[in-house]
Formats: sequence, structure tokens, C-alpha cells
Amino acid sequence: MLGEARERGADDLHPPGRRGGVRTPAPGGGVVAHGASSALTVHPTTTEGRLSALTGSLAAPPRALPPAHGKAVDFQSCILVLCSSVGAGPRGLANCQHALRRWGCPVSEPSPASTPRSAWVALWVVLVGGYCAILNITVISVALPDIEADLGGSIDVDWVATAFLVGVVFGLPATGWLADRFGRKTVYSACVVVFGIGSMLCAWAPDMPLLVGGRFVQGTGGGALIPVGMTIVLEAFPPERRGTAMGLWGIGTAGAPAAGPVVGGWMVTSVGWRSIFVVFVVLAAVALVFALALLPSSGYRQRRRFDALGWAVASAVTVLAVIAVRQAPSLGGTSPVLWAMAAAVVGLSLWLVVRSLKVSDPIIDFRMFGNWTFNLTVALTAFINVAQYARVNFLAVELQTVRGFDAQYVGLLLAPAAIGVALTGPLGGRLTDRVGARTPVICGLVAIVVSMWMLATLRTDTPSWEIAVALVLQGCGIGLANMPVTVASMNSLPQRYVAQGSAITNLTGQFSAAAGAAVFGALLVAQVGNATGEGVPAGAAQEAFNNLFLTAFWVAVVGLLVAFFLPGKRRYAVLSRLRADEAAAETPSRS
Repeated sequence: MLGEARERGADDLHPPGRRGGVRTPAPGGGVVAHGASSALTVHPTTTEGRLSALTGSLAAPPRALPPAHGKAVDFQSCILVLCSSVGAGPRGLANCQHALRRWGCPVSEPSPASTPRSAWVALWVVLVGGYCAILNITVISVALPDIEADLGGSIDVDWVATAFLVGVVFGLPATGWLADRFGRKTVYSACVVVFGIGSMLCAWAPDMPLLVGGRFVQGTGGGALIPVGMTIVLEAFPPERRGTAMGLWGIGTAGAPAAGPVVGGWMVTSVGWRSIFVVFVVLAAVALVFALALLPSSGYRQRRRFDALGWAVASAVTVLAVIAVRQAPSLGGTSPVLWAMAAAVVGLSLWLVVRSLKVSDPIIDFRMFGNWTFNLTVALTAFINVAQYARVNFLAVELQTVRGFDAQYVGLLLAPAAIGVALTGPLGGRLTDRVGARTPVICGLVAIVVSMWMLATLRTDTPSWEIAVALVLQGCGIGLANMPVTVASMNSLPQRYVAQGSAITNLTGQFSAAAGAAVFGALLVAQVGNATGEGVPAGAAQEAFNNLFLTAFWVAVVGLLVAFFLPGKRRYAVLSRLRADEAAAETPSRS
């Protein structure tokens, strides 16, 4: 009933006129309150004014509305449609429901949502591709020395890692449009194919330039697997069950960074660096078969013009930003090339935002950022990723250089972080469904803050078990915080923005991780150089790493403070229900 009413539009619920004490929509978007002695017209100037008129002026219980367009329209649906149409937030909708109860109207509470079996199948299918894409980011780090020794060449081996990130940010701006235009299943399957082709090129590459090119192709396909796969999961599950689903998704996507050094260290030591890419080719083939056979073809679809200019500029901005961040340590802070890239990124970004607000179908609709909850979750994504990848990128280096551990032992020592994610990821999801996102995110960030403090106070003689405890604690914190932030982000957006919002969230995560790594790396080099000159005593190196993790500690503290502004239990529940109604009302086509 609610979906039908919204599709017809609020102005079609009933023609304006006197209907006993019932407000009906007026021409021009206003709402007319009809009573025995007066009529009150509420113009669409302020949300609060309209909500006040909707919920506070009726002294007597309303009468049932007559049929509209041959269908009975109940008062509850009309009120909720009107509240939504005037831009009411969760609190406003809750006030509407309270008024309905006061008037004696039955207001049903959300019933436990039933999840079809196909939703769980879709979750496990896309988890394979998502795990491969994220594992690819960190698994290669331990293989770089062997790759450089084997291939050499004039290209810096760091471009093997940079090219993947460049491919990721190159394709991400168009992901939302592609998924809306051609469907989630089609785009996801195409991304798996591109990722597999890139993996084949890397496994076969006879020299460094071809390996870098293969990594770019890998990133173009693999980077889109995360937002498209996440969108498939979010659409397959009702909003009240998304936390549970994304908690399981987080076992793979949040656990992959921790598992990467473990898997990579073992494969490089046992078989060789090319075996990493061979395994990804096999996994891509398996993921493609499962996707074509098991993923549902349904999902949000919308035909809209492709913003080619917007995509070109957005891709240029993200690619320039990643290259500038990754190459900043080697270029130096005074490099004119670096400053030129920074100026281009800022200028083009401002132009892109202004243009997005003027055109009808922008490649990235920056109107999403008018949503306060979405902005909070994007910021939290950045803070969590900076803290997480400080550990992923630099703790292994510390253990190898300061303590002299070999790559295989370091991989095993880092494994407890993945165990922590696996333990708390599903718990964080279930808590989100029950109490909202704020509580699990705060608890998770507290654990991350404590673990970062433990890493910032390590000594050269700290036993390995203490390091393992810190890693388990951080893994538990990431499991509790990561997916609830994602669920809160997607539940805050209308259905038409889910694919774009997912791409923006993932782009934020990728860029913040790269930016954090570049900044921390520059700080580390500066401190070690100032302290030691050419030789690096263990004590001085340990102090430099401690300062690095102390900086990450303060980043996590800021994230913890931001988390307190997330929606609470009641507001989150109303918001989830509103999004469920919008998903039914706004879907223009399904295939």
C-alpha cells in the first residue's frame, strides 16, 4: 500500500477539499488541513513546520480516507508518505507514528524479516570475489623483493603495488552507473573476467613493464568487485538483516588484509611469486562460474545518460591523487611535479563538485553528501583504514628489520589479527541489527585504540605473545567496527544512491589507506634518517616505529569521537524501515 501510494505521488492521494478533519495534499506541494472551522495550508518551506502541522493540529481521531484511483487508502500510509515526501528524517517519522498511536490508529511494528535462501547464496558467491580483490592488495607486499630480484628493470618495483591501486581508482567512479544501467550480476561477472585476465598477465609477465600493466588490469576489475558485491548483498537482504549479512561479509573483506602477508609469505617461500597470480586465475574462474549460475538477476536498474566528461575528470582526479600520494616520499615535499599534481587534484575536484550539482545525471552525485549519517560513515571509513593499514604495512617491516624475523614467521605472527576479525565480524553484524551501528562501532574503535597504544609502546625485547595479543585485539575491533559502519552508510541512503555510495565508501577506504601509508612512510624515513644517519641501531628504529603507531593511535581516537554521533538504536531502526519502504517504491525496473 505504501509503495503504491508513493509511486502515484503525494499529490494524488486525494484531491484537495474539505474532508472532515483530514489533511489532504494541496496543489503546489502544500498540505491543507481541513477542519470544521478553518483550513491550514502548510507550504513546503520548512520540514519542521510541515511535520508540526501534520502531527500536532488534529484534536480528534481522523476519519478513513475515501478510495483514490479505485483503491482504498489508509490513513497511516498517507501520513507516512507525506512525512517522507516533505523530507522528514527518522525522528520526524517516529513523531508521525507516535501521533498515529495517539489518534488510535493501529501502527504496526516491523516484523522479523524473512531472508530467502537465494540471499545467503548470493552472499557466499560475492564473498569469493571480494576476498580475492582485497587479498591482492596485501599479499603482494611480501613478494616485492623476489619480484625485483627476478625481473629487475628500469621501473621501480613499488609500481607493482601502485599500479593496482591506480586501476582500482580508475574504474571506481563509473561503477555506480554501470551497476545501475546493466545490472549487478552482469557487471560483477564482467569484473571477475577482467580481474582474471589481469592475473593471467601478471603470472606470465616476462618483464617489469608487463607486470605493472597486468596489475593495472587487475585493479580495474578487482576494485569494482567490492562495491558491486556489497551492493548485491545489501539488496538481497532486508535492512533489518543487513548487519548480520555484512558481518559475515566482513570476515572476508576485513580479514583479507591480515591474511595477505601470511598467504603471500608461505607461497613465495614454498613455490615462488608467480604462484600468487596463478591462484588468483583459478579463483577468478571459480567465482565466475558461481556468479553466472547462482547470482540473482534482480536488482535496482535505472537507465540514465552516461556522464563521460564527469567520469574522465573523476578518474583523472583519483588517479592523480593516488600517484601523488604513493610517489610523494620519492619525489620529496618540495618537488614541483608533486605540487602541480596536488593543485590539479584540488582544482578538478572543486569543478567536479560544482558540475555535479548542475547536471541531471552526474557520474558521482555529490548530493549524497547532504546526508549527515553518510558523511560520518565516510569519515569513519577513512579513520579505520588509516589505523588498520598502519599495522598491515609497517608492523611486518618492524618485525623483520628490528627483530630479524623471517617472512614466514612474520606471517604467522600476524595471523591473530585475521582470527580476531573472524571472531567478532558476525557479532558486530548481529549487534547492528539489534541495537544499531553506534554501539558496535564504539566498542570496536575502543579495541583499535587500545591495540594501537600497545603497538606504540613495544620494546626491542617485547615477547611475541604480547604482539599477538595486540593483534587479536585490533582484529576484534576491526570486526566489530568495519561492517556496522558500512551498513549504517548504506541504510542512510535512498535506493538510487546505494551503488554510488558503495563506490564512494570503497574509494575512500582505498585512498585513505594509500595516503596513510605514504604519510607514515615519510615520517618513518625522516625519523630514522635524523636519528641514525647511515646506520640504524635497533633502539632508534624501534622508537621510529613507535612514533608511527602513536600517530595511528591518535587517528583512531579521533575516529572514536566521531562514532558517538552515529544514529542510536531507535533512530537506526526507523531509518532501516524507511529504506525498506523506499526500496519497494523507488525501484523503476527489475530484470
